[in-house]
Amino acid sequence: MLQPFYTKLAGVTFGNSQENIKKWGCADVGYFNLEREHDNPHDHNAVGVWFLRDRLGYLQKSVAAKLAPMMDGGASFSAEFVCRNEYAPYENVGLTVRIVETTNLPMA
Repeated sequence: MLQPFYTKLAGVTFGNSQENIKKWGCADVGYFNLEREHDNPHDHNAVGVWFLRDRLGYLQKSVAAKLAPMMDGGASFSAEFVCRNEYAPYENVGLTVRIVETTNLPMA
């Protein structure tokens, strides 16, 4: 089982990611879904970070390169909210998450 680790999201300025992070990037949400994007033209290992139908960004390429083959093999992961990255005077926000393997979690 993969040990949990922290990472900042990439691709947070594309599409509606900024709006989505401002809307959903908070402790109250808790966890985000990780979804493989096999047909992504920029990275064949792309893993999107989603809440409901809203993409917040992507795992960084180096992280996705490690997780994508595991996900393709049946492993599943989620991203736990850690913090929203905001630095005045910059308008863009980012998100730091903790990646947790959920494949082998015991059933309640």
